[in-house]
Amino acid sequence: MNRVLAALIIAFQCFTSFSQDGPKVVVFNQSEQDEVTNTVQNLFKISVLEPLSGDISLYYERVLGANISAEAGLGFTIDDYFGSILFEDEFSTVYDDRTPLIGHSFALGFRYYPFIAADEIYFAPEFKYRYYHSEQVVSPGTTAMQTNHEYKKMSNFRITVGYNYFFDDNVFIDFYGGVGLAMFKYGGYNSVYDSQTDMYTYQFSEVKRPRPWLTLGIKFGFGI
Repeated sequence: MNRVLAALIIAFQCFTSFSQDGPKVVVFNQSEQDEVTNTVQNLFKISVLEPLSGDISLYYERVLGANISAEAGLGFTIDDYFGSILFEDEFSTVYDDRTPLIGHSFALGFRYYPFIAADEIYFAPEFKYRYYHSEQVVSPGTTAMQTNHEYKKMSNFRITVGYNYFFDDNVFIDFYGGVGLAMFKYGGYNSVYDSQTDMYTYQFSEVKRPRPWLTLGIKFGFGI
């Protein structure tokens, strides 16, 4: 009877250990249960909310140790739709007659996991850079046309807290939020009225704007 009871207890422990969220490996040593390093070492992700800011990026995270990893992201930008609504951009970047051009973005961060690398809660210092640019055809005089090229650059330093939730051994979702400081740099044209010619001219200038920045996001991914 004791042997049967012991076998049932061991079977129950095995079942509950394999039904846990996340790709964990459990080793039994008599009556002790020890959790070892996550078997996932490479994580590939795509952001769900960043396209609202015109940023289409892919991310790669690599486990470097028992509790640490590094993540890098690379993508392209189209137009900062969300940012243009929340904040009044400089120059004519909010005008309807401009043409957005393809820009680029990249990100780099290091993550610390208190429990197991690549699984559950983490803390991360991160850097995110985005470059948007566009062109606008204007008529300074009565017949002459000129093309004005404008741009916006964002450099964001932040501290992020997140959580990796595994649906099975490989598929997961990454929830995260961060606070930091974003530096915006605008380059574009302002229209200036010339009273002598009774026409408008366009002058190029640059402006820098630091802003506190809150980041919220979700990434879906696959780990191997």
